[in-house]
Amino acid sequence: MACKATYSNINIIEPGQEEPWGSEPREKAAVSDVYTEEENEYEAVDPALGAKRRQMEQQEARAPKWQWRRGQRWILACATVLGVSVLLNLLLLTLGVVRYMEMASALERMQVENQLLQDVGSPASGSFLIYSESHQLCVDVTAGGSLTATRCAPGSPSQHFQWLSRGQLLNVAHQQCVAVPKQLSRITVRLEPCEAHRELQHWECRADGLLALAKENLYFNYGNNQNHVVMLYTGDGPWSRWVVYGSHEDLCFCSCHVCTPCRRGWTFFQDRCYFHSCSLGTWDAANRSCASLGALLLQVTSLAEQAHIVASMKSPSSWMGLTDQALEGAWMWVDGTHPAANASYWQTGEPNGGQTENCALARQDGHWYDTPCTEQHHWVCEVEP
Repeated sequence: MACKATYSNINIIEPGQEEPWGSEPREKAAVSDVYTEEENEYEAVDPALGAKRRQMEQQEARAPKWQWRRGQRWILACATVLGVSVLLNLLLLTLGVVRYMEMASALERMQVENQLLQDVGSPASGSFLIYSESHQLCVDVTAGGSLTATRCAPGSPSQHFQWLSRGQLLNVAHQQCVAVPKQLSRITVRLEPCEAHRELQHWECRADGLLALAKENLYFNYGNNQNHVVMLYTGDGPWSRWVVYGSHEDLCFCSCHVCTPCRRGWTFFQDRCYFHSCSLGTWDAANRSCASLGALLLQVTSLAEQAHIVASMKSPSSWMGLTDQALEGAWMWVDGTHPAANASYWQTGEPNGGQTENCALARQDGHWYDTPCTEQHHWVCEVEP
C-alpha cells in the first residue's frame, strides 16, 4: 500500500481483479491510454528527469535564435560590401566623367585651333625686318607693345614682320598686328590682336618707301622723340620712308602675292612654315594635330633651324617629332628618318629616361630632353609652303 500511495497516479491491478479473456481488446486499448497519461504525469513527479528535459528544451529554443542572429550578421555584412561596391563604382564613374569632359574640352580647343589654322583665306608672307635707311635702325616691339626704332638684330623674332593678305602687318614674336587707335597725326603705333575688319590695322605702300595707313595720308614715321617711338605723321620726308632690311626694296616687295605664303598663325623660316600651338596635349595628340593640318611634328635638321625654333618659342617647352617608342634607344623622326649626328641637340646626360621617357621636348635653353609621352606640353608643327 505504501507503493500505491507513492505512485497514486498509476492504477495497480490487484490479484483477482483481471477481467475475462473476452474483453482483451478493450483492455489493451485502455492500458495504452493509461500509459500515455503515465508518461506525461510521471515527468512532473520525477524532478531530475524533468529538469534535464527542460534544459534540452531551452537549448533547442535558444538554437534558432542564435542561428537567426548569425544570419542577420551575414546579411548585414553582405549589405555593407554591396554598399561599398556601389560607392566605389559611383566614384569611378564620376572620375571617368570628369576625365572625359577634360579630354572632350581639350579636343574641342584643338579642333577650333586647327580650323582657324586651316583658313587659307589669310596667308602670310615671308618674314622681314622694317628698316629706316636714314637712321640705319630697324623697327622693334617693346614689352608694352609699342613700336620703336632700334639697332637691327635679324635673329630677334620681335623685329620680324609678315604681311597678311588684307594689308595687315603681323609681328612674328607677338603674333599681333600693327595698328593705331585713331586716325590722328603723332599718335603712337602699337600692336593689337589681329582683326581683319578693323580699318586701323590696314596699311598700304606709297611711292619711294612710304608706308601709309590705308586710304589716309598718314605715314609710318620714325618719330622725333627721346624714346624713338614709331608714330603716325603727316610728313612724307626721309623719316617716313622704309625698306626691307638687307635690300633697297620697299616693304610691299614682300607682300603676299610675291613671297612664299604660310597660313595665318604660321611663321616662315628657310622655306618652311612653322606653327606654335596654343593648346596643351600629349605627344600623340600633338602628332595627330599636326597631321590633321597636313604638317609634321617639328623635325630639326640644322643649327640655324634650332636657333629659330628656340627664338620663336612662347612656352618653356614644346613637343618635337622625335621618339623611340618603336624601339628603345633608336630615336627616330615621325617621317621615319633618324637625326643626323651633327644635328642633335640633346642636353648633357639626355636621353636618360629609359622605357619611361620615349618622346622628345625642345626647351628654351636650346636643348632637347626625353620625357614621358603622356605629359601635357605645347608643340611645333612644320610644313613646306
